[in-house]
Amino acid sequence: MSRLSTLSQPRSEPQAGGALLSYLWAALAGLLVPALVVMVGVIAVLLNSSDGLSGSGVRLGSHLHVPISPALSQQAPLIQLTELVGLTFLVATIFSVAVWLHRRAADRRACRVVKSLHDRVLKQSLRRAELEGAAAQHIRAQQLIGHQLPLVQKGLSLWYRAIPRSILMLIGCVTLAVCVNVWLALLAVVSGVLLWQFSRRLRRNDEADLNHWEVPRTRRRMAELVGQAPLLARLQSQGLADHAFHAELETLYRRLHNEDARLGRIWPLLFFAVSASIAVLILGLGVNLFGVDNGLSLPAALVIGLSLCGAVAAAGRLIGLAGQLGEYGDASDAVYHYLHRSNEIAPSEQRVGLAGLRDSVEIQDVTLGDSSGNPILSHLSLTLAPGSFVSILGTDGVSTRALTELLMGFGMPSEGRVAIDGIQLRDIHPQALARNVMWIEPDGPIWEGTIIENLRGDDESINNSDLVAVLEKVDVYERLQRLPDGLNTIITPGDSMLGVETTYAIGVARAMLHNPPIVLTSEPAPPAEHLSSDPCLAALKELSEKGSLVVVLPKRLQTLRSADRVVLLNGPRLVGEGKHAELLADSDLYRHINYLLFNPYRHQKS
Repeated sequence: MSRLSTLSQPRSEPQAGGALLSYLWAALAGLLVPALVVMVGVIAVLLNSSDGLSGSGVRLGSHLHVPISPALSQQAPLIQLTELVGLTFLVATIFSVAVWLHRRAADRRACRVVKSLHDRVLKQSLRRAELEGAAAQHIRAQQLIGHQLPLVQKGLSLWYRAIPRSILMLIGCVTLAVCVNVWLALLAVVSGVLLWQFSRRLRRNDEADLNHWEVPRTRRRMAELVGQAPLLARLQSQGLADHAFHAELETLYRRLHNEDARLGRIWPLLFFAVSASIAVLILGLGVNLFGVDNGLSLPAALVIGLSLCGAVAAAGRLIGLAGQLGEYGDASDAVYHYLHRSNEIAPSEQRVGLAGLRDSVEIQDVTLGDSSGNPILSHLSLTLAPGSFVSILGTDGVSTRALTELLMGFGMPSEGRVAIDGIQLRDIHPQALARNVMWIEPDGPIWEGTIIENLRGDDESINNSDLVAVLEKVDVYERLQRLPDGLNTIITPGDSMLGVETTYAIGVARAMLHNPPIVLTSEPAPPAEHLSSDPCLAALKELSEKGSLVVVLPKRLQTLRSADRVVLLNGPRLVGEGKHAELLADSDLYRHINYLLFNPYRHQKS
C-alpha cells in the first residue's frame, strides 16, 4: 500500500470537505515558525551591537537580508529592543492561536468523517444481517467501533494536523537555513539523514523480529514440558523430559543474550554517531566564525541553529506520521471492506407478504458460514410446526443464535433453503417477517418510551385492560405500578429501575398482546432464589397452545423439561432431537451440557 494513498478513502468522504479555513490556519502556523526564527536573529543582532540597528536592514549569513524600516533604525537601542520583542511576542501569540485553530479544525474534520462512517456501519449491518446473520454483525461491529474506527479518527486527525503544516514548516526552516549558509545547512541536513538511516539500520534486525515470536513460543514449550515431565517419568523415559527442557532453556537464553547484546550496542553507536556529527557541525561553524572573512556572525549561527531545530521538529512529526500510517491504513481498509462488501439481495419491492404460519417452517440442508468461511451451521435440516414449544441447546452459542436468526431473515445460507409455508425466507418482505416473527431476550428488548408504548408498539388497538391482564399473567404488574409514574414511566435500555427479570417479562407480555405466529426467545439466566413456578415460561407455553411456534434458547432446566421438543447442536451440526428425558437417556453430550449448566455442585471440591 502506497504511503500517499493511505487513508485516501476517508479523506475523500464528503464530510472531509470545507477545509479552506483549516488550510489557512495550517499555512499560517507553518510559515510563522521561520518568521519567528528571523525575528529572534534580528534581536540577537541588536543585543550584539552597542549602537543598535542602523541602515536599511540586517544581514544574517550569506544570502539572508532582513529589511528594517527607517522609523525603527532612528530609535534608541532600548526602544528598538522593546518594539522588536513586542512584535515577536505578537507573532508568537498569532502562531499559538493558529496552531490551536488548526488542531481544532483537524479534529472536527476527522470527527465528522468518522461519525458518518458510524452511521454507514449501522446501515450496512442491517443489509449484511440478511446475508450473514445479526450475531456476526454484532461481533464485527465490536471490532469496527471499538478498535478500527477510533484508529481511523486518530489517523485522520494526525494527517490533517501534519499536512500541510509540518511540510510548510520543514520547507520554510530548511530554506531559511540555506539562505544563512548553504554549506552548513547542507552539511546539517545530510548529517541528519545519515543519522536517521543509521538508526533505522541498527534497530531493524531480522533476528530481533524472529525473537519476538520465538521467545514466547519457547516459554510455552517449556511450560508444556514441565506439565508433561511427571507423566514421562512414569513411562521411564530416562530423562527425556529433562533433556528437552534444558535444550529449550539453552535456546531461550541464547536468544535473550543475543537480543541484550544487540540492544546494548545500539545506544553507544548512536551516541558516537551523533557526537561525530555535532563535532563536524561545530568545526564547520567555527571555520565560518573565525577562519573566513565576512563569515557567520553569532546571530546568524543562532538563526541557522533554530532553523534546523524547527526542521527537525517538522521532519520528526512527518516521520512519526509515516510510521503509524500502516496501522491507520489497515484500520481504514477493514472499515471500507465491511462497508463495500455486499452480495445480491432481492430488492424489498420484489418480495412477497406473509399471512401467518399455517403449515410449518422448513430448514432443509442449510449451511451457513461467517465472513472468514468458518461454519456456523452445517447441513442442518429441521421442520418446526405451529403450536409447538421447541428448545434449542448447543455447545456453541453462536450456532444456536444463528438458527433463531435464520427465522428472522438474518443470514443467507450458502447451501439449502429456509421456507415458511413453502415460501423461501429470502423472498418474504422484511416488514412481513417483522409482523409475523417476534424476538424476546433478557433486555426485552425495550426502547426509550413509556412502558405502555413498549408494550403496544405501533398497535393502538390494544386497550389498557389487556395490558394489565398480561402484566399480571407474567407477574410484573405490581412491580411496575410502584414505579414513579406507573405504566406511564419512561424507560430506556439498561434502565437501573428495571431488573433483567422485569425487562424479560415485558418482552413476553408484548408477545402475548400481539400474539405473533412465531416467537423466538433467549432466556435470561435463572435468578439466585429458587422459583416454584415461572410465570414467563407459563405464558410462552400458553402462546404455543394458542397456535404460535415458540422457539427458546433455554437457560433454565424447567424450560427444557417443559419443551415439546429439544433440538441438540454440537457446534454447527444437529446431533439429536427429542424430549428432555429421552435425550438424557440417549445422549452423553446432552447429559454433559445439562451437568455444566444446571448442576449446582459442579464447582465444589471433594
